[in-house]
Amino acid sequence: MRKWIVRIVLGVAAVMMVGAVSSYLFIDRELTRMYGGLTEVADPALSKEGMDSYAIFHVNVLAPEGDRFLPDQIVTIRDGEIRSVGNSTTIPRGIPSLVGRDMYLVPGFTDSHVHLWESENDLLLYVANGVTQVRDMNSLPVNLRWRDEIEGSRIGPDIFAVAPQFATFGPMEGAFVGWVQHKTIVRTAEQVDKAVQDYVAKGYDALKASSYLDREGYIALSAAAAKHDIPLVGHLPVATGLEDLWASHQSEVAHVEEFVKALDREFGGYGADTAEDFLTFVRERSEDVADQMIAHDISVTSTLELIDSFQRQKSDLQTELGAAKLVYENPGIAEGTVITSRGMGWLPDVNIYRWPDQWDDDRKARSRLYWQTYAEAQHILFEAFMARGVAIMTGTDANVPVRVPGFSLHEEMAALQAAGMSPAQILASATSVPGDFMGTSTGQVRPGQKANLVLLRENPLEDIGATDAIEMVIIGGSVFNRKDLDQMLDTVKAANDASRTVPIPVAEGG
Repeated sequence: MRKWIVRIVLGVAAVMMVGAVSSYLFIDRELTRMYGGLTEVADPALSKEGMDSYAIFHVNVLAPEGDRFLPDQIVTIRDGEIRSVGNSTTIPRGIPSLVGRDMYLVPGFTDSHVHLWESENDLLLYVANGVTQVRDMNSLPVNLRWRDEIEGSRIGPDIFAVAPQFATFGPMEGAFVGWVQHKTIVRTAEQVDKAVQDYVAKGYDALKASSYLDREGYIALSAAAAKHDIPLVGHLPVATGLEDLWASHQSEVAHVEEFVKALDREFGGYGADTAEDFLTFVRERSEDVADQMIAHDISVTSTLELIDSFQRQKSDLQTELGAAKLVYENPGIAEGTVITSRGMGWLPDVNIYRWPDQWDDDRKARSRLYWQTYAEAQHILFEAFMARGVAIMTGTDANVPVRVPGFSLHEEMAALQAAGMSPAQILASATSVPGDFMGTSTGQVRPGQKANLVLLRENPLEDIGATDAIEMVIIGGSVFNRKDLDQMLDTVKAANDASRTVPIPVAEGG
């Protein structure tokens, strides 16, 4: 009898073990799909191999100061580097030449806040949109591999890789969050320092504080960043305040909205009934916040259009989805998953910003006012940052609804222009400012810089919308003409269509 009991117990344990393993494998596969890792890979059949040396002549070149174009210039490029810029009086002999007459040569664009996750086709979307450098704000090992491959034969933007963001959760919740959200879970200063050492050894370019890092962890992360000489960027944790930021070694804040959150905590938490009082408080505090940013040499990344879209996605998601270049968004990310409530979903049934179905009209109206106030507060702060001269980098939070990689940068630049930035300031925020911040030898058209360039058919200093009129993209010297760029887009769309399981709303002509 005892023998049979033992056998039954072992059998039940084996079944439970098989069930647990099967569940783990299923969830892990669903997470891979959600992060875009199971989408068919686009193959535009293009190569980065090309000319070792060549020249672009009779072209208008953006001056290093970024405020004017130098007419009728010739730019020579050798081994992926700009070697000379000067008047087109003599065309060099013995090297191929590209004609840029009546066109405008600018540095390649940088999106300073993206999430690549496992969405491999996004690399092509960035290049096709003139984005030659991205700052990936939660890089995974696969993203580090892509970064190395892009230095070789893979087509894609240069990647500034920020390590998985630091967060504090208890043991059980932390294990789950670390798994499904790819966060670095820490609960002690020793764990923080060990993780930082590991990330430095693996070649990450920066560290990121998340909203969910406790105050002790934030202080420890700041100290570890200084100790190991690696930049600290990202959020201002909910457990901290602006005084903690000023006392830290953090050199960049990843959204203007982070200051809205911090001031909301100072205010005591606003709601629909106190919205105007909160905006008055933000106006009173905004200039001091900007001055402190300058005093502590802290940059900020914009993401204005994302925050502006929150209340639009809540109240009219179909219009927002219809206006987005949704055919290019990785379907795994757009379709999301029901496995975790913190999924990436974009579409109506899974959109992470949608109102719960049970909300009545009154609650929706109060929510709409709350988010309108939230967006207005970020604009008040943004205007103060501009007026005071805070270093601003253009970033989109690409792959967060509804920011399609590559395309979202042009939408963000349009939002910056609508918010009062001049085209010259916007170009700087998407080229020279991030180039300086990341130390990547990009962002200006001058000798010694990497040949990351975009040739435009229209003048972006007259209207920033001209950044979308792309004729050619050059990355490290590799040249992709308009036909090549269209081929990239076509193959991504075809790969997405082959992988899609849920129909998407598409605007007419989209």
